[in-house]
Amino acid sequence: MTAPSLRLAWPDCRNVRDVGGLPTTDGGTVRVGALVRGDSPHRLTTDGLAAVHGYGIRRVIDLRSVEEAEAAPGPFVDDALYQLRPMIDPHQEVRRDAAAESTLELTYRASLVRNASHIVAGIGAIADAPDGGVFVHCASGKDRTGMIVALALRVAGVVDAAIAADYAYTSVCLGDLVGRTLAAAPSAAERARVAELWGSPPEAILAMLDRVDADFDGAEGYLRSYGLSDGQVERLRDRLR
Repeated sequence: MTAPSLRLAWPDCRNVRDVGGLPTTDGGTVRVGALVRGDSPHRLTTDGLAAVHGYGIRRVIDLRSVEEAEAAPGPFVDDALYQLRPMIDPHQEVRRDAAAESTLELTYRASLVRNASHIVAGIGAIADAPDGGVFVHCASGKDRTGMIVALALRVAGVVDAAIAADYAYTSVCLGDLVGRTLAAAPSAAERARVAELWGSPPEAILAMLDRVDADFDGAEGYLRSYGLSDGQVERLRDRLR
């Protein structure tokens, strides 16, 4: 599978890529160096940390929970460029009906509303970041990062096929890790659970975007309805285009 976006070598992160170059509906592209997505930087080596700074990153947005960030703090935690913006709202998470969210598609669609205030805070942090690159990450760079980045790309006018392809490329980036985990699974049921947990089928992110369109008249309508200002929407678009 050809990478739809620019995969970056930041040792020892596994799933880092610049979404610059993705095509937009009006024939343009996303600006290279504006938005980088990835997995947790607590794995960065000295060379990896140097690569981050050398890439012009001026804001690091951590979408993990407070507990995750405390258990595996990254090298930026005491740096002014770092912001912890948990995407999952712990107060709403306790009300989650897991049985009704048996697939990634259903989970993403429900999460749009359940975690809306936190999602908007994460998007707002991208919009309000200082000039330069923004690095957005969660633990593996798949689900929380995938949702936030997909919404940001939609605001920038990226075509859905490109958003879906970028999201799905995580399965390539994490392929070795997932392969080892599957090989160690003790049963067929556990292998199925691992495959579901680590999968990044394009249908999942497209299902989320379908709900954004059906219920909120698009990504901008969704973000505005939950508190993102017009100015932030414009700054986000200008940053990415």
